[in-house]
Amino acid sequence: MVQTGMKPTLTWNILYPSKIDDIVIINPPGSIIVTEKCYVTVQIVGTEVTACESVTDDSSIYTDARVSHNSGSYQQIFYGTQAEVPPAKELYIKKLAENDTIDFGGRFVWGGGWSPFFTTKSSNFQVVAMVDGDIPPTIFSLYDSPDLKSFLKPYLDASGRVNIGPMSALVMMELGTTDRNQPCYDYQDQILLVTFSKKHPNNGHGNNLDGVDVSNPGQGSGGPNGEVDPSGEEDDEIKDQ
Repeated sequence: MVQTGMKPTLTWNILYPSKIDDIVIINPPGSIIVTEKCYVTVQIVGTEVTACESVTDDSSIYTDARVSHNSGSYQQIFYGTQAEVPPAKELYIKKLAENDTIDFGGRFVWGGGWSPFFTTKSSNFQVVAMVDGDIPPTIFSLYDSPDLKSFLKPYLDASGRVNIGPMSALVMMELGTTDRNQPCYDYQDQILLVTFSKKHPNNGHGNNLDGVDVSNPGQGSGGPNGEVDPSGEEDDEIKDQ
């Protein structure tokens, strides 16, 4: 309460999370626990399985990426080949509460069936979550490898360390072999970019960044192209959720 004619001086500070470990804990090999309310978005960086056998075209192998919230069933967020990867699209958007958990898993189609399904809870470290500055846990220098995939190269710096934003994690999957001594054990079979934010990833026009929103009149549960809203349980028109 201020009296008429007075000119109060106000000062304040706004503190935003500056690095990923401000709001999440990553339990090795990659299970993620959220320590405060936030949003998570998931994009696929690339997929190209090397099955440690003579494969004519690794990029033709279909892979399956899945996410689990609070130890629930694993929900498919991508199925396809490298040619079908939409690297700029959010495949999954979720509002998380304190102490929520997020896990990721993957597998691929080979010989008419599925490969084993490995997750960030697998004790053999087939799926790992890396943050900025981490070195991928291969027994050789991945950055200097002639088999380094083009889609991964922008996410590594000149010293071979992970080079991503401070609020992101790079989920790297080795799906083709469990033998760490194999040259194909390189964590490039499927890679996801997981980003955390205190604000909804909204483009300011009532849609997610992918242009899909259940709140669009007449669009039902899909968007302009009939796509499914990856944050379908939330109305993105409310920008401060």
